[in-house]
Amino acid sequence: MPRAGQQAREDEGGLEDRISVGVLARAFPRGLVDEVIDSAGARERRRRVLPAWLTLYFTLALALFTDRGAARVMRKLAGVLAWAQRGVTVAVPSEEALSNARSRLGAEPLRLLFLKVAGFVAAPGAAGAWWRGLRLVSLDGTTLDARDEQANWQRFGGPSTRTADGRRLRGAFPQVRLVALAECGTRALVAAVHGASGTGEKTLARELLGKLGEGMLCLADRNFACWELWHDAASTGAQLLWRIGASFTLPADEILPDGTYLSRLKAPRKLRKDGAADITVRVVEYRLEDARGNVTETFTLITTLLDPAAAPARELAELYRARWEIETALGSLKAQMKGPGVVLRSKTPDGVIQEVWALLCACHAVRELISAAAALAAEDPPRICLVSALDVVRGPVGNAGSFSPSPG
Repeated sequence: MPRAGQQAREDEGGLEDRISVGVLARAFPRGLVDEVIDSAGARERRRRVLPAWLTLYFTLALALFTDRGAARVMRKLAGVLAWAQRGVTVAVPSEEALSNARSRLGAEPLRLLFLKVAGFVAAPGAAGAWWRGLRLVSLDGTTLDARDEQANWQRFGGPSTRTADGRRLRGAFPQVRLVALAECGTRALVAAVHGASGTGEKTLARELLGKLGEGMLCLADRNFACWELWHDAASTGAQLLWRIGASFTLPADEILPDGTYLSRLKAPRKLRKDGAADITVRVVEYRLEDARGNVTETFTLITTLLDPAAAPARELAELYRARWEIETALGSLKAQMKGPGVVLRSKTPDGVIQEVWALLCACHAVRELISAAAALAAEDPPRICLVSALDVVRGPVGNAGSFSPSPG
């Protein structure tokens, strides 16, 4: 039994801890956690100090506190459960026990959990999330640094350079490549895939096309522009507005009244043999100027929206700025959720993959909280700073607590 003074300190000083753990419990109810554990076949086969359900919450908590040791994070979780389950106590497990519990759990329950909860959070017609009845989504990618371990290098690879004598030197850390689909207006990541650093973003993006559909407008940078990916993305029924690089030849087949023109995205020669045909696109060109009127950058966009009356060129040019929503979302995932310069803590590839899914889940929980707060205050979600939300969710690490992780 805990001492009376200790229990009082937990009751009086653990509010911040309860908020942080409560955010996870709200986004990922115990019933859902048990469901994904059973679906993944990760349920423990004998009674353990750290059962699978508690290990999963612990792994999510690690994603909220990436710059803190596992034992400190577990104390936070322990303090809340000691408050919630009065009078049932046990010592906080060792770092080794915590690591072993994560290994037993594996990555699959976290992956299934993200698939279950990730989705659109903006209300129909919400400002910034919709345009002319179309839901705005954005596609982009990034990389996450993993621990400098040989197993991680072998699984994920990473950046490298060549010396003057031709020797290849690898970079500081192996990297996981992540490609995600974000909801514009809320910056919620609604779908994500990952792979080795050498896997191209176009290759990974194909795995996300199933999330596109009618009633959406997908924005993407020039890194994704190619005939194959455009064809497959447009086949989902979603409308597309992508930037395209200067290497593409876009003949002006028909000049439209607003100055845009219809052109053709040429099918690759290797695909023409199988009957692939050119795809008609509408081209929107515009320039950015500084205060003196000097051109600073020229943009060329292609779109499936061929009617200038239904999709005015000026609106499309202004709309493309919404693509930066995913830049901000992924930047926040790296610099604020994970922390600048903080590498994923796992020494093994399986642990790294588990961390990536946990980080995505934790990010979803915080974005969901921001969207709920924005709706309550009648504000746009992007106006609520993620850093401020994280300050509320994280709070100070609580005092050490003792608890029984058993559901009973």
